[in-house]
Amino acid sequence: MPQVIDIRASSIAALVDCPLRGASLALGLVDPLPSTAPACIGSACHEGTAKYDAARINGEKMSVDDAAGFVVDYLKDPGQEVNWGGVSMREAERRALGVHTRYCTDIAPHMAYEAVELPLESLSIEFPENDIQINLTGTLDRIYRGWIEFEPVVDNTVTAETTAPIRRGILDIKTGARACSQAPGRHKAQLATYELLAELTTGESVTAPALIGALQTSSEYRVEVKEVLSPRTALLGTDDQIGILNHLARMFQTGDFIGNPSSWLCSDKYCPLWNGCIFR
Repeated sequence: MPQVIDIRASSIAALVDCPLRGASLALGLVDPLPSTAPACIGSACHEGTAKYDAARINGEKMSVDDAAGFVVDYLKDPGQEVNWGGVSMREAERRALGVHTRYCTDIAPHMAYEAVELPLESLSIEFPENDIQINLTGTLDRIYRGWIEFEPVVDNTVTAETTAPIRRGILDIKTGARACSQAPGRHKAQLATYELLAELTTGESVTAPALIGALQTSSEYRVEVKEVLSPRTALLGTDDQIGILNHLARMFQTGDFIGNPSSWLCSDKYCPLWNGCIFR
């Protein structure tokens, strides 16, 4: 029987970034550290924007201010331990509400969504040469069926006059102080996994460009939609070059996990192995 490894779509980047940290967490060898202020602020943004978009899908009236209430409620009661690191609640609310408002006014009106926060069926992929089976899991931020860059979508409906024939695609929300400046390609493996799982779960093809909804939680409150080209190639590889999943299967087979002291997660705030790591 192959060794079965469960990997969440959102954890693939961490496995690539620092295999030692990522694998230790994925395999349950260490307990995760408390959440941080940036992570909690990001989760609050996800909560408020998801409520806003879900209301639009259901034809319900929800104002931006109404959705902002969910952002504040999450920050006050995130349901987990948070290391705020000196960030006050007032500052956390300012950062989260700033980009939440910009998303609802600058991005959401240009998108036609058909699913928000969609639980996905797992997909098992076997690598017989490594005696490894990887089970991919996740929850998808958005499935969109129309993206109008300059003209707002009316009532979550895309018309023939405003777009090409409808294709479905995925959009993933990313937050952080550098969300808009980071290269979108760093999220290819996660987005590709969402595409595969979305097709499995819905039975519908996903052929429109994968999108990142970048919400920059700095004082500028920048928001931006970025295309990510060919994410599945990076995940699955080509005839000439193996993809990320094959590399992960090899790594889990050997159990050789190298640390990465250049990772921005190489800190006692983010890594439970930091104190005893020989690589930093």
